Amino acid sequence: MPELPEVEQARLSLLPHIKGKTVVKAEIRLPRMIRHPGVPEFIAGVEGRTIVDVQRKGKYLTLLLDDGRFILAHLRMTGALLVTPCKAKEPPFAKIRFFLSDGTDLWFTDIRTFGTLCLCGGSDPWQDKGYAGLGPEPLSPEFTEAYLKAKLKKSNQMVKYFLLDQHIIAGMGNIYADEALAVAGIRPTRYTDKLTAKQIHALYGAVNQVIAQGLRNRGTTFRNYQDANGQMGNNRDFLLVYGRKGLPCKKCGTILKQIKVGGRGSVYCPHCQK
Repeated sequence: MPELPEVEQARLSLLPHIKGKTVVKAEIRLPRMIRHPGVPEFIAGVEGRTIVDVQRKGKYLTLLLDDGRFILAHLRMTGALLVTPCKAKEPPFAKIRFFLSDGTDLWFTDIRTFGTLCLCGGSDPWQDKGYAGLGPEPLSPEFTEAYLKAKLKKSNQMVKYFLLDQHIIAGMGNIYADEALAVAGIRPTRYTDKLTAKQIHALYGAVNQVIAQGLRNRGTTFRNYQDANGQMGNNRDFLLVYGRKGLPCKKCGTILKQIKVGGRGSVYCPHCQK
């Protein structure tokens, strides 16, 4: 699933292509990908509207419209928003198409079709619960070491599982959780309320560090992630542990192990991470 750096790169690459453009027509090929409202209401709500900005919160993208409403996009595992000239070859796995006023098309492609779009705001009180409940993001003013320490001390769960909770830290996923724990020298199975002040300090810095690295490197591509221009990120080249099960640790040479935490594969170094 695209995480904060990947979705931010999608936002940055989308912005110059669609800001100020009007949605002339919307074509929904897979109706279940429209979570709210119904498909006819969604189409009526977006057609004729101008996209005034593209923003991001956590793993969600928001396309702000000129009437104050916004299209909320969640890419989930394999979704992507791509922009192409209208006469270009249709991208693979295209599920939703927006015809824009400058002759380009905005596509929502999705191999596994778990991605969703919603039309939110205005007089409609409906809210996406996941979006509404997001915690602060790494690198934001709200994400302080004091905040993280308080959340950790009130919790009693494995730290890897804690890092994946979007209500606590928005935008973290399996890749950057594994990487943060590797940088901090903490095993994924350590319990949150047992972490020392030194470990909490290290974890706070590590979370910010790995997210900043992912942003610099335009995200991590393994299989399907691409930005609006169809470009891949290169953060994979800088990963310490994620996707490296059975390979030597880059710090000490110990063979990396993989375990399951909360149903998610977690790779770590048994020597460097305590």
